[in-house]
Amino acid sequence: MAASGFAGALDFSGRIVLVTGGSDGIGHGVARAFVSQGARVSVTGTREAASYGHDFAGLDFIQLDVSDPASVAALAPRFPELDVLVNCVGTVLYKGQEFERAGFARVVDINLTGVMDVCATLQPALAVRGGAIVNLDSVVAEQAARNNPAYSASKIGLKHLNKVLAIKWGKQGIRVNGVGPGFVPTKLTANQAGNEAAVAARLPLGRIGTPEDIAGAVLFLASPLAGYVTGQSILVDGGMTLLGAL
Repeated sequence: MAASGFAGALDFSGRIVLVTGGSDGIGHGVARAFVSQGARVSVTGTREAASYGHDFAGLDFIQLDVSDPASVAALAPRFPELDVLVNCVGTVLYKGQEFERAGFARVVDINLTGVMDVCATLQPALAVRGGAIVNLDSVVAEQAARNNPAYSASKIGLKHLNKVLAIKWGKQGIRVNGVGPGFVPTKLTANQAGNEAAVAARLPLGRIGTPEDIAGAVLFLASPLAGYVTGQSILVDGGMTLLGAL
């Protein structure tokens, strides 16, 4: 990208963006960031929009269950073309549930298989515009979470899936990258509720993350600024992975 092209590189005016899992948490923050930069943004959630307690003004809400192939297939006619796909959808189970077959399968089905299904379904739409995919993996792709085997396995699997898709679809102009969030208070980190101050005190940057922190990296990877970047993952963790085991 020529230096003269830096101006307006984060202007997404007229771009079509889909954020799966954009109904809440990090995904909602990412969706709002794209809206602020002029994009036409759709978000998905597993429930009806009214149940989330968010204002979805300026967003197109789609009810989607990525573990249901029919639900994912219904995305194709809605998006004949697409500039950016961000997969923020994901789940985690606590209290040892991921060590049981049903719990392990459920987490992998959503976090890995479901994301692959969405990517494959929308690949033709992304090819029309030479679009970008950004899949949210996690710090656990670098340092496994000892109590969450399925979440850890699904996220390292997603990181390598990004590499395969980057190779497979690169000639179509599709770039595929990942962002690995650190500790950001959401429903997925509910087991750490009330422990935020202690976590922040341990981090090199001295604070916990926000959805806006993650959104900044996603916007970069989806923009022309990252036009020669594919198959990579950026950790946005405040230095968490510098500290050792999770």
